[in-house]
Amino acid sequence: MIRKILLVSSALALFSLQMFAQTEKQIQRHDSVTVSAGISKEQLALEDQLNAIVGQGNQALRGGNAADAIKQYESALELVQKQPLLAERKNYVLDRLANGYVQGNRAKDAIPIYTQLLAAKSRDCESQSAAVSNCADVQFSLGMAKLHAADFEGALAALRDAEANYAKAEKGSESHEFSAIQVKEQAQTNLWIAVALFQLGKTEEAATTLEAAIPQLTRVQSDASILVGIRDDAARSLQDAQAFLKRFKAAQ
Repeated sequence: MIRKILLVSSALALFSLQMFAQTEKQIQRHDSVTVSAGISKEQLALEDQLNAIVGQGNQALRGGNAADAIKQYESALELVQKQPLLAERKNYVLDRLANGYVQGNRAKDAIPIYTQLLAAKSRDCESQSAAVSNCADVQFSLGMAKLHAADFEGALAALRDAEANYAKAEKGSESHEFSAIQVKEQAQTNLWIAVALFQLGKTEEAATTLEAAIPQLTRVQSDASILVGIRDDAARSLQDAQAFLKRFKAAQ
């Protein structure tokens, strides 16, 4: 049992370190052209204020200060809730706050937020097109929050939903690079499915899950036709999967 706890703790620590190794989504702002098309100077000023607060939170989180990051994200959410002109930014801020909670060892606080964000993606979740990937992203985040909160059954269910939707998005895409990203996301999700299975005492199934993910990651990291950043991300996850598989087999 102690070995399982240590392994899962190291896995989750690895996840935390990887969060900011990935490229953050760019915060959109309205330039003078957009303002002239009907966006008020008041909204522009509010957008700048919000971006500054969120930016401070992101910087704090990158620096390992999750507590300060959470304070900034909570301030950002308060601003959004008070200003109707910022209503479209609410889900973005909620996502940053939930991530802050997970990184700050408050995963239980993140779970209801991700549940709310998932409900807002209902149309994407029902889609038969590549848009279902948007749903999978939130399902993955929800699953990881539950994994951090030691709700391993709940994590397993959410992560399996995410993996299935990444597979659906792959099949629904006409872009080779987008499809490769979905393959990578499937494999990375399976890595964490394996961790949940291992914690639930299903070591053999966990190892089998990783053995299926490794060829997917190998295929993506060796695909010279896609961006190097995607390949590098797959390569890092491949190393993680191989390391976890070795540990799982040693525990059998």
